[in-house]
Amino acid sequence: MSNFLNSAFGGAKAAFDCRRAVAAVEFALLAPLLALVMVGIFDFGYFLNQSNDLTKSLRVGAMLAARSSLPIPNSLQTTINNLVKTGTTDGSGEFIIPGWSHADADLSVATSTFSSGGTDFKVIRLVASVPYEAYFSGFLQTYGFNTITMNAAHEQAFVGD
Repeated sequence: MSNFLNSAFGGAKAAFDCRRAVAAVEFALLAPLLALVMVGIFDFGYFLNQSNDLTKSLRVGAMLAARSSLPIPNSLQTTINNLVKTGTTDGSGEFIIPGWSHADADLSVATSTFSSGGTDFKVIRLVASVPYEAYFSGFLQTYGFNTITMNAAHEQAFVGD
């Protein structure tokens, strides 16, 4: 019996002394955390990309509005909406940002006056509020981020037609 116990304890001691499997065990323990961090970084990058696309599309719409006549006619308002949301003047393209398909998405065009040195300047302002559609939507909802809204604005000096 003592030979059996000595061989059993000797085998267990040899297993604890062996360091070949330590890296595999550590990786197995840390892999879920690493995957979680990578998914978060990827989704944050996707958010930044959509936010950048929103800003660029507002800039294009404001430039079109700034080169029109005031007050902005309804037909041009529709063209600006189409251009900002789809990148086409007739609205036939896909949405630049997936969140434009939501009912909560909002785009407004307004004009205001800015005074400097006794001279008044007309300014066109586009303001958008678009829900963010995450690439990994379940990931954000798991951590309590149910609704994230991207807000952006762009102002352009009115130059006329």
